[in-house]
Amino acid sequence: MSVVLIVGDVHLGKSISIGKPGVGSALNSRVVDQFNLLEWILDQAIINHVETIILTGDICEDIKPDYILIELFVDWLKKCVSHNMDVHIIAGNHDLKRTGTKFSSYLDLLSTLDIHDVHVYKNIDTIMKSGVGFTLLPFRDRQSLDCQTNEEALNKIATQLLYEAESISNDCSKVLIGHLALAGSIFVGDEFDNLSRELMCPLGMFTDYDYVWMGHVHKPQTRQKKNPYIAHVGSLDISDFGETDHQKVIILFDNDLPEKFKEIPVPSRPLRRVVVDVPEGFDSTDYVINKINAMHKKTPFDNAIVRVEIKLLDKDTVNVNREEIESCIYNLGAFFICTIQESRNISVMPIIQQAIDNKMAPKAAIKIYAETQEFNSSQGKQKFIDLASYFVDVYSTR
Repeated sequence: MSVVLIVGDVHLGKSISIGKPGVGSALNSRVVDQFNLLEWILDQAIINHVETIILTGDICEDIKPDYILIELFVDWLKKCVSHNMDVHIIAGNHDLKRTGTKFSSYLDLLSTLDIHDVHVYKNIDTIMKSGVGFTLLPFRDRQSLDCQTNEEALNKIATQLLYEAESISNDCSKVLIGHLALAGSIFVGDEFDNLSRELMCPLGMFTDYDYVWMGHVHKPQTRQKKNPYIAHVGSLDISDFGETDHQKVIILFDNDLPEKFKEIPVPSRPLRRVVVDVPEGFDSTDYVINKINAMHKKTPFDNAIVRVEIKLLDKDTVNVNREEIESCIYNLGAFFICTIQESRNISVMPIIQQAIDNKMAPKAAIKIYAETQEFNSSQGKQKFIDLASYFVDVYSTR
């Protein structure tokens, strides 16, 4: 029996705005983390005698990734091949540039490199591995299928899956691995390019398969436990402070296992969000440090990337001493503090309107603009600021 490792969306280059910046030729720490996980996957594959690795897509975060990401990813693919593993890459929405119903991808470069046993799938296909048929389903939305409605598009995919399932002998296990969203799944919020065109697959469309794993949605979750088993494998790494409660996994599929598969937990670097409201009458720095120490006792800060959000509830409270806060967190073993954000209760402190002009630093302008907008939560506002700041970092150097 061929042992297969199923790996969720990799997203190389994602969340560099919260990583430790690289100095000189060094890479941003988030990129280093992502490639360290790929090396860990290779180690797991060797330990478990894996012959085939299937990646669910979104190899890079950007449709036009930095060349160093591609170079390092190709080096990793070559290592896999050198250990007699074949690698199958399902194209995700972050991998595909669409013109009408036609797709192009930076992954097409892999075919020009002619790396033996590395395959990219931009169209649905089925591969056979010693008693198991694996149907590989790349990303599609309503527009890419040239359909007027999502229902029409889902029916078109269901028809294709029926054909693929029938091509697999009934003596074999039938496994579907793809890059589509499952109806009713819990998503982080940045997975979808256009929600109106997104295809949310009803679980009933997979009845011809025994097992289904989808990428695309970042949170690992089981949607149906049997007849068939249906789940989102989730993304490979914790990339966002909205994912701090995720335990990322990869799937080892082996027909000889009692349950046919097992989940292997991914050793992701933890992200810790510290939110402290300082009441009236307290020393702000001491209060925050005490809260941080209490949090550390409950869940250690070891090796974590930390974001600190402090709100002073009294307009007369003295600002925190940031150096003392940083020293406390780093002494507890944190890897990097990406942000220390301090604000005052808007009910006791009036907002001073400040005009944005072209003389202002871009990141300062972003924060001022964010204060004028309505968000569903403070987390939503911070996501906006982080993403906008990331674009400033990327494009200000080009």
